[in-house]
Amino acid sequence: MTRQEKIEMVAGTSNHPAKFIEELTADNDQLLENLVVVAKAQIANETAEQVFEAMA
Repeated sequence: MTRQEKIEMVAGTSNHPAKFIEELTADNDQLLENLVVVAKAQIANETAEQVFEAMA
């Protein structure tokens, strides 16, 4: 996954513009990686909730 793709994924789950995430993580790749982990967990939780609702 490219840096830009990571930034866009984090922006999509955080309600912050991509430019903000890009500037926030410009000098800190580890922060971006941590935000990606959080974003992936949030996406997984949302998916699980949708599956559960579909089964109900």
